[in-house]
Amino acid sequence: MDLHREPDLSYFEGLVPPAKATAPRRGDEPLFVVGDIHGCALELKLLLETLPLTADSTIVFVGDFIDRGPDSRQVVDALLEVGRRHRVVALMGNHEAMLADFLDAPGSLGGGMFVYNGGSSTLASYADQLGEYRIPEEHVAFFRELKLCHQTPDYFFAHAGVPEIPLEELDPEERREELLWTRDMSESVYTWSKVIVHGHCQQSEPEIAANHINVDTGCVYDGRLTAMELHTREVYQVPRQQREPPRYLRDIRSKRRAIRFEGAIPVQIDRPEIPLHFLTVNYSEIGMYLRTLSSYGAVDLRVGESITGFIGVHGPWRIRFWGEVVRRDQGSEGAYYAIHIKASTGV
Repeated sequence: MDLHREPDLSYFEGLVPPAKATAPRRGDEPLFVVGDIHGCALELKLLLETLPLTADSTIVFVGDFIDRGPDSRQVVDALLEVGRRHRVVALMGNHEAMLADFLDAPGSLGGGMFVYNGGSSTLASYADQLGEYRIPEEHVAFFRELKLCHQTPDYFFAHAGVPEIPLEELDPEERREELLWTRDMSESVYTWSKVIVHGHCQQSEPEIAANHINVDTGCVYDGRLTAMELHTREVYQVPRQQREPPRYLRDIRSKRRAIRFEGAIPVQIDRPEIPLHFLTVNYSEIGMYLRTLSSYGAVDLRVGESITGFIGVHGPWRIRFWGEVVRRDQGSEGAYYAIHIKASTGV
């Protein structure tokens, strides 16, 4: 045998080695992340059926399971079911945080924001035809046990993102608002010790940057529900199946009554002269009863007038609404107004 003869390499012509960018590292177990679901239960079911899950798989859900979509209750049922078969990490989104405020005190600012920020659709998914809603104890426990963040050796997960500080210095409770509400991750050039994985900021496609990954692709807004296997960066998607707009208020096709809550929530109504400020006396999914806080008596609201303004305060706790004045009452402390809310948009 001629040991010095050149080997025949023709067998290997046309073959290429596996791409390192799409091959899991040795010893890594499958790690999936799923973006904002917002009540899109059918899409969640279809997406889970497409994922190549194994007994060793972990699925991280980045929050905003509820609100605006039609089937929030069914989404939670699906999450509980998949959690019985696989390792599931469920994070709190800003919408679950508002729900927690609502459960604790419906008349609180957070409770009111929940109702007007799409929570009405969640209540509808738990309600009977008479409008009586009941959230099962298993679901309440699920909401109460959601985590603000989760991390692995390579990734740090939070619903909206993280502040520009070292992760070792991050106290989740102290930075709760930023973990749930921040919207500036796409603009950040900060380098954390781990890749930040989040949702909350709708994009047409998953955003993969050196310092963060965003998997919110706006399913409830006729986009897609996205999952990604993080070691391989392989993306799985299901487009919106039900073509209908997100629901912020009570569905006008519903026969159930609107639920009324007591609570003092700040409301600002826009006027060319000067913004008018009010507090709710009570509110429902379709309207508000306001008492005036403005000291400008010459500026008044007229019955039948179309109005627009904000429910809540500055920052994330603010929802734009459009409505009509349907009644004016005069009290000893000033004017009171009944407002029919026709539309709202939230965050």
